[in-house]
Amino acid sequence: MTPRNLILIICLALFLTWYVADWAYKTQYREPRLRLGGEITKLSGEITVVKNNIDGMTQFSTQSRGYYYRSLPRNQNDARSLYPFWLYELLQYSGLEDNHVTPHSPARLSFGADYRFTIQCTGTLSQLSYFLFEFYYAPFLHRIEVITLNPVDGNAERVSCSMTVSALQLFQYQVNDPYPMMNQLPTGMFPRLPTNDLGWYQTIANRNLLQTAKGGIDRADFAVLTGMPIVGNQQEVWFSIRTDDTSVKKRLGDSIQIGSFSGKIVEILDQDIVLERNGERWLLTAGESLNEAFALPPETATK
Repeated sequence: MTPRNLILIICLALFLTWYVADWAYKTQYREPRLRLGGEITKLSGEITVVKNNIDGMTQFSTQSRGYYYRSLPRNQNDARSLYPFWLYELLQYSGLEDNHVTPHSPARLSFGADYRFTIQCTGTLSQLSYFLFEFYYAPFLHRIEVITLNPVDGNAERVSCSMTVSALQLFQYQVNDPYPMMNQLPTGMFPRLPTNDLGWYQTIANRNLLQTAKGGIDRADFAVLTGMPIVGNQQEVWFSIRTDDTSVKKRLGDSIQIGSFSGKIVEILDQDIVLERNGERWLLTAGESLNEAFALPPETATK
């Protein structure tokens, strides 16, 4: 072997040794350490979050142990059955009808679980007010998230109501603490909860319950005669319903039913119309509501 070939073999061996050493360093040392460092950082962050949650729960448990007496039962099946049964009883006790309570899957929280229930019912505003009073007088950690009221057709005194109720189930204060109960709703008398407690509890007084309700309002009081235009060679009678910004269009001989007013259009004049109602004739002038019509003497009837 010539000296030149020997030198080439030695150089090749050194290159291969360097390549293998570099590959081993990267794959067997540096990359595992980087992955381990990333996992350590991730776990440190998770440990910090858990520690903060534990500290928050400990502080909450120490300062607010009274809340544990108000929690839903620790057993999920009991919480999802006993509390809706209580809602049913309260709905019936308040005089509300067509009652339906639908439970939903609970959402996990750092200190327990949030149970949601949907309520459907029908009744008067007085009955609903009674329900709300009893609901917020109860000791449970619950609140009404959403409430929607709509008038019942044909009955100005009744409303249909849809509510979403949220109730809390808390973890035990201590391992051997009997509260929350395993299979029993909280009982007894408790002071009312202040509004700011938990950062979660809000009173229904902060909401406008009657925002969408029109119970007790007679639409006939707000059905105004706005015009008698000719449309397609026929004269029409237009009413504007000012409670919901809708309109009603009728023609001669058509029946009309708006709110408490029920009648039939029998004459269309220049600025007035004549309605027949319960065997009597009523005169209504443009710009007036249906309940402002006045009865005409019988002798004015067309023979």
